[in-house]
Amino acid sequence: MQANEPQNISFNWCTHFVRTLHQQGVRHVVISPGSRSTPLTLAFAAHPGFTKTIVIDERSAAFIALGQAKAKGIPSVLVCTSGTALANYAPAVFEAKNSGIPLIIASADRPPHSRNVGSSQTIDQLKIFGDHAVFFHDAGEPSSDANKLKRIETAAIQSVYYSQSKTGVAHINFPFDKPLEPTAEFLNSVELKNSRLTTPTDTDYNQEFGETSFGDNFWSQLISAEKPVIMVGPLNNFDNLDFILPLAKKLNAPLLVEPGANIPTSKHHITGYTGFLKNEDVATELAPDLIIRCGAYPITRAAQTFLERNKDLIQIQFMHLNIWQDGDVFPDKHIVAPSNLHIPDITGNAQPSWLKAWKKAESKFKTYREDAMQPSTPLTDGYVFTTLSKLIPKNSFTMLSNSFPVRDLALFTDYTNRETYVNRGAAGIDGITSTTIGLSQTLNKTGVLFIGDIAFLHDSNALLSKEYVKKPLVIVLLNNGGGTIFRMLPIYEHKEKHREYFETPQSVRIVSLCRAYEIGHTLVTRPEQLVTAFEEVIEKDGIHVIECLTDADNSMLERHKLWNFENEASS
Repeated sequence: MQANEPQNISFNWCTHFVRTLHQQGVRHVVISPGSRSTPLTLAFAAHPGFTKTIVIDERSAAFIALGQAKAKGIPSVLVCTSGTALANYAPAVFEAKNSGIPLIIASADRPPHSRNVGSSQTIDQLKIFGDHAVFFHDAGEPSSDANKLKRIETAAIQSVYYSQSKTGVAHINFPFDKPLEPTAEFLNSVELKNSRLTTPTDTDYNQEFGETSFGDNFWSQLISAEKPVIMVGPLNNFDNLDFILPLAKKLNAPLLVEPGANIPTSKHHITGYTGFLKNEDVATELAPDLIIRCGAYPITRAAQTFLERNKDLIQIQFMHLNIWQDGDVFPDKHIVAPSNLHIPDITGNAQPSWLKAWKKAESKFKTYREDAMQPSTPLTDGYVFTTLSKLIPKNSFTMLSNSFPVRDLALFTDYTNRETYVNRGAAGIDGITSTTIGLSQTLNKTGVLFIGDIAFLHDSNALLSKEYVKKPLVIVLLNNGGGTIFRMLPIYEHKEKHREYFETPQSVRIVSLCRAYEIGHTLVTRPEQLVTAFEEVIEKDGIHVIECLTDADNSMLERHKLWNFENEASS
């Protein structure tokens, strides 16, 4: 049987696409089963150079792929059938676009003659993600014509190029008509040829960049500052911002590093600022004359307020080529740094007393926090973070859910020496566990996820993919009875409406849910149980949930205590 025979045309078409993706360095594909996508699925299945992850829930699949790509900066491919399956990728598409994560979607579709006539499982898939996709191509119906085969290979090259250079999702739409399945003979012949083309271990992919240089006027502005501050929001592992720490040393500037930035620890790092910068007197005393910003807009309210308070100062934003992350405070200058920054032989004008003033505020806050965070009954969110942050293995990663976990790590711990990940592009709570599974699978190291009960339930289908987690992955589930993040907002004053419409307390028995998925579960209700529970599972391969029943009221009291530490410490 030949490639140009009717049964084999669609499969051969996809084989050219898949082989080209592999030549471009792509190594991961996440497949959600479906009939219309059979040619794509079999083309990937027949190629030994891809790690295949099979996920039945498309929303979860998309976030697992996001986690894979987040770990390496190389796009993962998503394969789905036609219809609403594709629409379920949307939340991860938005997150990828806003956080600069490369992904490739290969969606199956009905052929044009089946559209708009009531055919089953058919929706309008053309440019379904609008401007949220950085590249779109409708592949057209499969063909054995040599020029058209070259075009589908080019589409594969384009999808890799645009997903990385424009940092987001490239979407290739594949209309297929029946027959969808190739003959067994032709499938076997393709598998044999693929096995000779590559091996599953051939996974090296590197992209080298040069250095970016700036002129004397730029550097004179930086070195003239007497009170410079560098603020670093969440970054991607593949962002070229290795110059941040050397720049801080040259300028003698304090570094305010948010969770997810992963800047190597140094004497310039300042922890606890999410607490002490809440105090107006302290913030005034530490007012800078220059702010250098890198990465995403800050997560914590203290950092955001600090930027707003100093919006009339010179603020310089080092930005990704395609992502604007100004937030609510617009910098005076945007510096696009597609490569590492060359720092000349310069000396900043800041005196040693400037960094010492920040270190003094840091030390005072940490002392106060240590005294304040003693074991108490009932168990609190703060105590969980304070205790477990000291027990997480060094060669591991930490994933933080949105809402309180990403903020609590910054408030209650000194997290700067940990490899942390966040989904702060669209900042949703959907897909957090799935993203973590993708990270675990790709990084192949021990991981710890801190997540609230609502976010955990929102993505419970992620547990269907537990088999792809080979290393220990501990999910620390902070079950505080609903969405307590809303207690930070004015709506909390309207107690009845707040509880019913915003906090939405749930009564799911997490242990039963874990048993249904055959996932390990440990319940922690008292502070003295926490250390033992964590130490018993942190070295066990696979997923294990530690459900911490924390008290929402006392947890909020602890947060407010740290936010107002200056007033309480002086009273």
